[in-house]
Amino acid sequence: MLAALPLLLALQQLPASSPVPDLSQTFAGKPAAPSRTSPANGDTVGYWQQRADYRIVARLDEPKQAVVATARLTYVNASPDTLRELFVHQHLNAFRPGSKWSATDEKEGRLRFQRLPEPAYAYERFTATPTIDPSPGSGQAPTPVRAEYPGAPDSTVVRLVLPRPLAPRDSLVATFAWEARPSTVARRQGRRGRHYDFAQWYPKVAVYDRGGWQPHALVPAGEFYGEYGSFDVTLVLAEDQVVGATGVPVAGDPGWARASRGGAAPVLARTAYGALPASTADSVPAGHRAVRFVARDVHHFAWSTSPDYRYEGGAYVRRAPAGRPTGWDTVAVHALFQAADDTTWGGGRVVQRTVAALGWLERAFGTYAYPQMTVLHRIDGGGTEFPMMQMNGSASQGLILHEGGHNFAFGILGNNEWQSGWMDEGLTSYQTSWATGATAQALAAREAPPVGPAPTDAQRASMRRQLNSTIVRQARLVTRGAAQPIGTRGDLFADFNVYNNAVYTRAELMYATLRDAIGDAAFARFLNDYYARWANRHVDEAAMRASAERAAGRDLGWFFTQWVHGVGVVDYALRDVAVRETGGGWQVRGTLVRAGAYRHPISVGVRTESGWTLVQGDAARDSQSIELRVAERPLEVRLDPRGAAGAPTARFYTFTVAPDGPAPAVVRIPAPTLAAP
Repeated sequence: MLAALPLLLALQQLPASSPVPDLSQTFAGKPAAPSRTSPANGDTVGYWQQRADYRIVARLDEPKQAVVATARLTYVNASPDTLRELFVHQHLNAFRPGSKWSATDEKEGRLRFQRLPEPAYAYERFTATPTIDPSPGSGQAPTPVRAEYPGAPDSTVVRLVLPRPLAPRDSLVATFAWEARPSTVARRQGRRGRHYDFAQWYPKVAVYDRGGWQPHALVPAGEFYGEYGSFDVTLVLAEDQVVGATGVPVAGDPGWARASRGGAAPVLARTAYGALPASTADSVPAGHRAVRFVARDVHHFAWSTSPDYRYEGGAYVRRAPAGRPTGWDTVAVHALFQAADDTTWGGGRVVQRTVAALGWLERAFGTYAYPQMTVLHRIDGGGTEFPMMQMNGSASQGLILHEGGHNFAFGILGNNEWQSGWMDEGLTSYQTSWATGATAQALAAREAPPVGPAPTDAQRASMRRQLNSTIVRQARLVTRGAAQPIGTRGDLFADFNVYNNAVYTRAELMYATLRDAIGDAAFARFLNDYYARWANRHVDEAAMRASAERAAGRDLGWFFTQWVHGVGVVDYALRDVAVRETGGGWQVRGTLVRAGAYRHPISVGVRTESGWTLVQGDAARDSQSIELRVAERPLEVRLDPRGAAGAPTARFYTFTVAPDGPAPAVVRIPAPTLAAP
């Protein structure tokens, strides 16, 4: 998720939040154990995950400004545990007075939802008592179960006591009837006139993993975590509505052909999932139509509709056979935007940028797991990711890369954003910078970016200044004690600004530093291995670390421990530098000393007329001798010449070798000096 991405480089700070009580303490009398979704060795052997399949019929009642819906949830217990309760989220209830979200806003001085009057606030409420059939197919009548709200007055988490324990490898069917209304203040959802963004809108079963149930109240810090399954959703809409959603429109008219700006017929991919069962929709009222969407192997379903949407479509066609996860030769691409957006969204801009993003993301991770991608203009600014879908506030290439990246690092690699936002937000931020050429490695090598035109010299200089400024700012936050470990649970950060700084900016630096530590080729292998093993599964730190270690061929526990669970900086000093001419060239010697809390195999470089010669230090040693030999006269000796290790300027030392004289003198140039070589 992203608030904004100016110049494709940096995240704009989102509104702030503060800690809230741990809702899970009210469920079983003790806090939930830390979530571990992979086995201790980070491999898939012994891994399990639950499954949740939905069949939903939802009618948009515009006079009510709400959706009226029913759902049948088939829940499969693949765990080794017997379950006696079921938790579901009603996330839309966060955007109203009395929620933990509103309490957080109030504490930090923001006014958003806590004083909204009727009918401005959002709600999601049951219109009938939920039922549970603990023995599907037995012929017994389903059992009504009382909806309990253990975090009241917050109502984003519901507890349902099962009428019969659910044994391992058994399943149940739950039925829900409810209404859901977005708020007039947009935040990950919203409504304005006849435009509705239904990002969070249905009773979403909470995740049960190796840490137990994960039923956390929705607050500004933390975001989402979901069970994989299938969605078969029939939307009943007014005839003139144009709709975009997670999934493939397999029946009915989404309105794209009549809203098309390009004249070409939409690529509907109706047959992507083969033969399907009949729809469960009832009769459609006059003046309405039914549109059926199907999605498989996803953990959420979102949709947006407006009669003013314009449509453009296209396709991403793969050049190579698809690997795991099973893919399609052609991915349909859909863009929905308002008429006023034609000069920024239209003319094929969004379609082309989405195709470019998919091409890059497949190279970085692996085959995209779904048959379509929809990018639409939502009411809120910034952007939010959903499986197969981006709800964006702009049409920039950077934002499409970012939210598209979330489809891989959060949608397909299903991490617990509430527990470990750094695994998605930081990685997605880094791949966005990587794609646009804004990483230290790319700037030092003057590489052309994988996506978009090569930056000009002025743009490169601006990128480098911004990167250096970020490094210095992070070091200052650590020095002031204003930083927290990126592995901190979402609601336990001091406030939302600290949370954002950790899971976006600081975590992006972590991935940049990991790439520098293990090398470009190993970093690419790491992402490919991580994705190939864990696509459409839940991931955690152990899974990611194991893939990084396989790619690097060595233990990286020291790296993940310091970056994920500690706070510090990569800070080294180069001392006692001596340069002398030898019979076969020049020798440069010095002492490399660790001055910061973080260890890193930081590089030392010697520049000659022919370029740079580099050597890496040993991360395990606090003080070590460094020696480099070059054939030509040294012109400069520098710590971390590429500026890739994330060290602050306060400890950056540069030495220049005098170009004349029989024995060149070493001259120390005062810090800061972080200019790209």
